[in-house]
Amino acid sequence: MILLDGNVFYGQVILNHNTNTITFMKGHGWAFNGKSAWKSVSERWAKETSQWVGSNYLCYTCNISFANDPWEYQHHEEQYITNNNDKILMNYNASLIKYPIRTLRPIIATYELNYQKGKVISLGIYSDDIITNKKFVHYFDDLVLRYASHKE
Repeated sequence: MILLDGNVFYGQVILNHNTNTITFMKGHGWAFNGKSAWKSVSERWAKETSQWVGSNYLCYTCNISFANDPWEYQHHEEQYITNNNDKILMNYNASLIKYPIRTLRPIIATYELNYQKGKVISLGIYSDDIITNKKFVHYFDDLVLRYASHKE
């Protein structure tokens, strides 16, 4: 599985096949029971997301700079490494300029994580913002080819 953007598994929704509707249930700081909403958890499956894909959502309103930024990426919605089994492929050397938890030193990186019988590759950044950048496309193509041709 290749993850191009942050916020994976951040909120829970339910699909009603009878009405063809999707209803928000929990996450993004809220919960909803179909009738009323109340304050709740930010990330619906924080612990599970760390186990399943190796990282968690960092923040939208914080100010982040990247010392290793070959694509002129601008902070948007990044994932930070939260699983000790992640293998870093490219560390963006992120610095949090403005963040509510001053002691947090997150690592934002492209990484791989072996999970059960598969492998997760996450870019750690919001790749939609740079998907047309030729340097990024070249990096992404090389990454895909490396793992597509890899046999165990």
